[in-house]
Amino acid sequence: MGRFEVGMKIYDTDWFLKYGLSYEEAAQCLRDWGVTFVLAKSRYLAMPDSAVKSEVPPELTDRYATYDDRKFRDALVEEGIAYWSTVCMFFDPPAIEADSSLRPVGSDGQPMEQIDWYIGIAPSQEEFVAHQIAAIERAVKALEPDGVFLSFTRWPGFWELWMPHHTRQDFPEYSYDLHTLDRFARETGVNVPTRGPADAASWIEVHAREAWTSWKCRVVVDVIRRVKDTCCKIQSGIPIMLNTLPFGTGDFDGARGKVFGQHIEALAEVVDVFEVMTYSQILKRPTSWIPQSGEEVRSRSGCKTVCTLQARPLYLDGIYAKDNRSPTLDAEEFAEAVSTVESSSVDGLVIFAWSDLLEEVLKQNDTRRIDAIRGAIERRRARLI
Repeated sequence: MGRFEVGMKIYDTDWFLKYGLSYEEAAQCLRDWGVTFVLAKSRYLAMPDSAVKSEVPPELTDRYATYDDRKFRDALVEEGIAYWSTVCMFFDPPAIEADSSLRPVGSDGQPMEQIDWYIGIAPSQEEFVAHQIAAIERAVKALEPDGVFLSFTRWPGFWELWMPHHTRQDFPEYSYDLHTLDRFARETGVNVPTRGPADAASWIEVHAREAWTSWKCRVVVDVIRRVKDTCCKIQSGIPIMLNTLPFGTGDFDGARGKVFGQHIEALAEVVDVFEVMTYSQILKRPTSWIPQSGEEVRSRSGCKTVCTLQARPLYLDGIYAKDNRSPTLDAEEFAEAVSTVESSSVDGLVIFAWSDLLEEVLKQNDTRRIDAIRGAIERRRARLI
C-alpha cells in the first residue's frame, strides 16, 4: 500500500472563467487540497456536456479564447501534480448528428435515442476509432501529459439508470447494427442467420452469448491497445487510466462484461490504473459499497485502483424523479465515503467534480469536504510509518 492518491475531475473551466483563478493559483489550490493528479478536459479533445456542463457558454467564448491548456498543465507540474489528458472515447453526440451510421441499435431492434445528455457510439466503428486516436495523438504531442484517461470506453448504455432493483433485461443491449453484426460474424466465424437487429439479438442470446460477450470485451481491449501503442510511440511508457463501471461480477447477470464489454482481467493487459465510478447517490448505494467495488477491481486486475466520489447529489429531476434518489449528499456523508476508501486497500480517490468543491469553498466558505480529504491523506501517511 502506497500513499493515498487524490484525483480531481476537471471537466469544465469554471476555475478560469467563473472564478478568475490564474494557472498558478489553480495549481496551488489543488496542491493545498492534497490533490496529486487531475483528469482534465482540453480543447484538443472534445468534451460534450454530460452531467457536467463542459461546453463553454456563448457569452464566455471570448474569455475562453485566451485559455491555454499547456499553461495549466505546466503550472500543475510546478506543484508536483500529475496531468492526465481526458478523452470521451465513445461519447460524441455531434458526431452522431453528422453521421447517422454511428447511431447504435438496441436488442429491441430500435436505434438508440439520446437519453437526457447521453448517447453512445459502439467501439466496433473502426473509422470513428481512428478519428479519436488521431485526436489523442495530437493532444499527447501538444500537452505531453503524465497519462491518458479514457472515459466512455465501453459499449453504449446509460448505466447510471441501473438501480439495484433492476435486471439486465430491463435495458436494451447495444449494438446490433449491420456493421457490428457483420464484423462479429467475420471475426468470430459465428454464422448469425439474420441481420434483423431484434432477431439477431435473440438468436445470439440463445446460441452465441459467450462468443458475443467475449468478442465485445476483446474489441474494447483492442481499442485501448491501439491508443496505448499510439501514445507510447510519442511518449514512451505513458500510462493509461480507464473509466470503469462499478458493477460487480454478480451484478445484473454480469452486465459489466456482457452489456458494456469491460472484462477486468482482460483490460489489465492494457490498462495501468482503473478509475471506478462509485457514484453512490446516483446508484442508490451505501457508502460501504464504494470501497467494496474498488477492491474487487483491484483484486481482479492487480492494478492501481481509485474510487470516484460525488461532491453533490445528481439526477434528481425530470426523467430521474421517479427513481427517488437522495436529494442530499452532505459533508458528513462525503467524509464517511472518503474514510471508507482510505481504510480499504484501494489506492486513492477521485472527486467528481472540481467545480462543485470550488463553489463550496470559494462561495460558501465551507471547507469540510476538503478537511475530510486532508484527514484521509494524513491517516494513510500514518499507517505507512
